[in-house]
Amino acid sequence: MKTKTKLTFYSGLETIGGVVMEIRYQNSRVIMEIGSTFNPEFNLYDGNVNKRNSYIKDGIWLNSIPKIDGLYAKKDIKDLDLLSAEESTIQTSIFITHLHLDHMKNMGIISGDVDVYLSKNAQIIEQALEDVGDGVYSKRNYYLDIPEEINIGDIYIKSFCLNPNSYQEYSFYIETPDLKLHYTGDISVNGICGPNIIKEAQFLREKEIDILVCEGTSFLPSWLKKTTKYEKEIFPSYEPVKGVITEERLLERTQQLIDSYNGLILFNYYEREMCHAQNWLNFAKNSGRTLVFEPKSAYILNRFFNQGYKVMIPDTYKENNYPQYLKQVINENTLVDKQEIMANPNNYLVQNTYENILELLDYRNIKTMYLHHSGEPLGNYDPQFKNLKMILNKANITYQHIYEGEDGEFFSHAIANQILWYINEVNAKLLIPSHCPQRRLLAESSKANYYLCKENETYVYNHHTKQLEVDNEN
Repeated sequence: MKTKTKLTFYSGLETIGGVVMEIRYQNSRVIMEIGSTFNPEFNLYDGNVNKRNSYIKDGIWLNSIPKIDGLYAKKDIKDLDLLSAEESTIQTSIFITHLHLDHMKNMGIISGDVDVYLSKNAQIIEQALEDVGDGVYSKRNYYLDIPEEINIGDIYIKSFCLNPNSYQEYSFYIETPDLKLHYTGDISVNGICGPNIIKEAQFLREKEIDILVCEGTSFLPSWLKKTTKYEKEIFPSYEPVKGVITEERLLERTQQLIDSYNGLILFNYYEREMCHAQNWLNFAKNSGRTLVFEPKSAYILNRFFNQGYKVMIPDTYKENNYPQYLKQVINENTLVDKQEIMANPNNYLVQNTYENILELLDYRNIKTMYLHHSGEPLGNYDPQFKNLKMILNKANITYQHIYEGEDGEFFSHAIANQILWYINEVNAKLLIPSHCPQRRLLAESSKANYYLCKENETYVYNHHTKQLEVDNEN
């Protein structure tokens, strides 16, 4: 009745991201994700603290890197009570759902003896990020593209590409000789993800899976306060509830905002999101404005789309000491002078990232609006957000977060109601909430059979009771 398959969570159960989940069957092992917890209040390497050569050991001591046998090179874990990848007899592979740091930040420190699966699109973006100095700390020089199906020893993996655009977003169905499990990654029903998540849920229901490991970002108290503003309780719903808008409405509303503004418009976005960059290009084209990127973003876009763009160089580079990526940007794109933008502000839509916020001071005598999209700092909970608002106030620039509006708010993750809809549709025998600050609330709201795992505890599944049990043989 009890499985030989063993399940262990090393992190990420009650936090935003940082899920590291191990599924092991005898000498075969797969690990779902290798990210870090999103915690802007503890950002050790913020530019003031240098990484040491013992970065991996430091991270293990600080609990920012998981202490797991068989993942790291022997030379990187010297003097630690840990089995190296070279010494391990277990066949191990790691799978990454998408290119957000809370899902993949630690992938670069995994030994080359361990296969790490990352979509080809994500590999292109990550390499470009590393070229401009914004990638992960990395000792690796290769990743494997995510296949539709693959066997890792005795473990079968089927991938679902839920968003084929940008870096691509995946979830994974995992089957061993005695267990069927699905790992959701981040759930979204926005845009193209919607039809794909419906197909995925239908597949999983027909498979009659044993375990659903489901994310619950939208159960953040601050998010729930907004999405339950007009409702007394959380109920399953695929459609957005009152007060929540769709991605289509977000794009329409943002275009209207840009079209109606008379003055210079600045914007930010998450530079990993190629589809977001494309949206801003469309906004500019539809409004008759010229879109101007910063050099780092342009470099990433050049590598991904193989096209040239308009670029303005911030006053942060030393002219006689340009980094290699900037030299390439200058050769591959068209430069726009800031004086031209200031002379004709109505004609431009200009990117501004947090690292270049002092550039905002140059626009203090021009009517300017700053449209905050998905770029850092994300909100009030990030200490850097106060700096951004202070600079905007000093420069007399109007601030608007495009996710917020009179007709509702947009959420990039599935909202709580949509999570409950998905859980009901899949109808797994057992629900394991993860990536969720209020796991018990999610579980009880779902009305499903559930189990709240503990980190660093190894479990087996009991087919008779449909529950997990601590593995006493571990």
